[in-house]
Amino acid sequence: MKKTITLVAAAILSGGMAASQGVSEQSKAVMENIFTRSSVREYVEGKKIKVDEYIEPLLRAGMSAPSAMNRQPWEFIVITDRERLANMSEEFKNASYLKSAQFAIIVCGNLKEAIEGEGKEYWVQDCSAATENILLAAHSMGLGAVWCGIYPIEERTKALQSFLSLPEYIIPLNIIPVGVPANKQEPKDKWKKEKIHWEKFGNTDKKVMEIDRNTIQIKQDATKITPSKTAKPTKQKTKTTADDKKTSK
Repeated sequence: MKKTITLVAAAILSGGMAASQGVSEQSKAVMENIFTRSSVREYVEGKKIKVDEYIEPLLRAGMSAPSAMNRQPWEFIVITDRERLANMSEEFKNASYLKSAQFAIIVCGNLKEAIEGEGKEYWVQDCSAATENILLAAHSMGLGAVWCGIYPIEERTKALQSFLSLPEYIIPLNIIPVGVPANKQEPKDKWKKEKIHWEKFGNTDKKVMEIDRNTIQIKQDATKITPSKTAKPTKQKTKTTADDKKTSK
């Protein structure tokens, strides 16, 4: 796991992974980091770490997320003050883990930088992608973190806006407590083949879909008629009867 952490963290800081396709040591490390991530809610309270060494890599990871039209409508608020973390843990019960966390990151959407019109709510997707990057980056560096939802619950949203003195156009999506895990936590195996649909919803068996495709192809081939290039149309000779001769005179 230590090797995984080193490789993934190095990739984040260096600005990318290998460009070649296929399975490599780096790709294995990245996949291992994804598969082993879990939501960590308990931290070693009072554990001293050099917080500043973690903040920039985590936020670089967050800002590397995909963004609709590259609008990057995100803002990140970092909380390191112990008293402030304790007060937040009391104020926001779904983020009570802040009390023992070493620091926290609040991911917010900036509506002034969001897409106008129907795409306005894409800021939620953009900030969600940034959040997942932060969670994965934290795990890669041996830290634990958890996504504590704020938006779209109005009461939570307004309360956090007030607590952080946010203007109306800055919407807090979530709170991410980050810290040194108190316990080793086994990740949940969430792989479910029945959640995969092939070509259209309802086709959860790939083999059946392949048979269907082959059947369709066979039927299509059977209906194709290819005219021969060398064949010439033949004229059919008709027999002339005695009655035909009489009528033709």
